Amino acid sequence: MKRTVLFSLAILGLFAAASCKDIIPEEGDGKSILDIVKDDYNAIVAKYPAAKDHLVEARFTLDNNIADVPASDLNLETLMTICYVFNDQKGYSDIFVNEHNFKTGESELSNYTADSPWLGDKMINEETLKKLSVTLEDALDKAKKEAGSGDGLNTRFVTLRWPLWPVWDNPQYVVGGSASRSDHVFVDSVTGKVSIEEGYVPEGSSQYFYIYDLSEIADTYDGKQRLGFQLDVKWSLVEVQYELSSAVNASKVSDLEPEKATYIYYVAADDNHPAYNIRVKRNSFKVGTDLVFFDEVATTPWTGGDYIDFTQDYLGVEDVIPVVKFGNVTDTDTNLITLCVPKGSDAPVYIFKGNKVPSVTVVALTGEILQ
Repeated sequence: MKRTVLFSLAILGLFAAASCKDIIPEEGDGKSILDIVKDDYNAIVAKYPAAKDHLVEARFTLDNNIADVPASDLNLETLMTICYVFNDQKGYSDIFVNEHNFKTGESELSNYTADSPWLGDKMINEETLKKLSVTLEDALDKAKKEAGSGDGLNTRFVTLRWPLWPVWDNPQYVVGGSASRSDHVFVDSVTGKVSIEEGYVPEGSSQYFYIYDLSEIADTYDGKQRLGFQLDVKWSLVEVQYELSSAVNASKVSDLEPEKATYIYYVAADDNHPAYNIRVKRNSFKVGTDLVFFDEVATTPWTGGDYIDFTQDYLGVEDVIPVVKFGNVTDTDTNLITLCVPKGSDAPVYIFKGNKVPSVTVVALTGEILQ
């Protein structure tokens, strides 16, 4: 069973963060962020010798979006260094973590287990780690100069990792954000080369259907006038409920996938129509399957969460499942996930509502686990 502490997992370069020129506190003693990554890795190995040669990610969190300010004005808030060892005989992963908070100057070492193999990254052994020469500060500066005009830098997160795909000769600084953004920015940690890979939303993914289905639903009620008159539902989405293939605590990451989705709308009354409750169901995540519509006049106001801004670039269900599976939290005993905006909050979240175990809430824009 996992303790509740960690936040966000980066499986497709979703997370990481960056820092800049003069953001190292006194403890840095003139060191670069890359030097501190190496120090934090050594601290992990000193306490947990099994972690040696098993570094998989160093995640950096900045105080501002990289795209919004000059590289020299970005400040590093946190660094999370992660090592991973899979036990073939026992069928679980050991996760070793050093959480470094540059606001407080504190570091915390921890070790917990996960029931899934780590996907998406090659391990960075010590020989390779010693060869890394491009600092995070330099990587940010290069990225700003060469990738500043696209959407690939619209994030506070960067991760030093060695992706299995695309294939790279060296570990990369991977700029985080949603998989559906247009540009994916990589900076080579040895050569400094900046690569911009064109992004896409995989056909059949939850993000693909989210975009497609919301457009189809809006057109059905407005353009096609399903109720006999135009009903603009675009800004009336209040929840998206996903049903997975099994409970989160019953399967490994590779076996968990969304199978069904229900989009819930509450359309407030106006001079032309009464209030409506609308539920639209997707009973299969296979391309070509149709939506099923249910709508009725609402007899009571909606008392759940606030409306979801469908124009935002949320992480997909496939992205947040690994956050929970590899995060330092107890895997929920449910196959249901809800995307919503809780009352009193402006942050859209995915809620994994547990039955007999604690629920887990993940911020839909950043992948952070709320504690």
